[in-house]
Amino acid sequence: MNNMVSCKVCHHEVELVDRHGARDITLYSCPICGEFGVTRPATMDLERMSNEDRAKVSAYLRERTLRQDPRVTLLSGSHTGSIDIPAVAIKDVLDSGFPQSLADRLDRALNNLYRMSTQLGAEIRLDDRKDYPLLFAENADAFKFIAETLQEAGWLKLHPMFGPTQVVVTAKGLDRIAELGRNKVWKESKQAFVAMWFDSSLDRAWDVGFKKACSASGHDARRMDLVEHNQKICDAIIAEIRRSRFVVADFTGHRGGVYFEAGYALGLGIPVIWTCRKDDLEKTHFDTRQYNHIAWENEEDLFVRLKNRIEATIPS
Repeated sequence: MNNMVSCKVCHHEVELVDRHGARDITLYSCPICGEFGVTRPATMDLERMSNEDRAKVSAYLRERTLRQDPRVTLLSGSHTGSIDIPAVAIKDVLDSGFPQSLADRLDRALNNLYRMSTQLGAEIRLDDRKDYPLLFAENADAFKFIAETLQEAGWLKLHPMFGPTQVVVTAKGLDRIAELGRNKVWKESKQAFVAMWFDSSLDRAWDVGFKKACSASGHDARRMDLVEHNQKICDAIIAEIRRSRFVVADFTGHRGGVYFEAGYALGLGIPVIWTCRKDDLEKTHFDTRQYNHIAWENEEDLFVRLKNRIEATIPS
């Protein structure tokens, strides 16, 4: 099937790759947003969103495509069922998939440009009408601003005549990319720290849900009661979180330690995936209720939804 339709995110004319009627998912190949899928309810959410928020979703999708991550499907914020392919709620994209500060936006934009460079000193040609998501820009004006800010930092060289449409990553920019890699060693980690209630009622959730989902996505799940150590428990927890690629925080049982461990990871900039058994979700503290929890109904549901959340939000 090769029909040209309007992209549900950026409204540009795109190739409709396929429709999965049973799953109610449409797959797109967009020159602006990249490769992605979208459910019918998510399509309606996108139609109600502002241009700025849709541009943020586009930037998230384009970055994933550039990194060659698995195609992800956008879900509505009200989606509650299981889905057996990589998927992410639009709310998660806006809350954590798009950089929250200008500094982070500049770093990720620089990394995107570096991935596009064929060799050291090679010129990268950009179209400000189609490539603005690469710089996490909402429009052509923001595209120009971010490119010029990268040049002011010494990380990017803009063409004297064509400006941000022809750029080169400088030696200083390459040093910045290397520095980012050194400062965030956890990004290379294959460990996932699971903060949860160590109660026998959750033993099957650990075996069939948390541990299995992390393993299926290529990560080694660790929980502190199963880790051998000679340190004070608080020191050992901090050490394990620091060496983890991400944290899964399950609030079933509402243990104080889980709140602490999730907060500590957030402070380090380590991604946190929030989960809670559905019948216990209403008791979560109001400070964390704003985050999009996986409200799992049983261990099999937990496995599918956690695996998809990891694959959709944790870069490979």
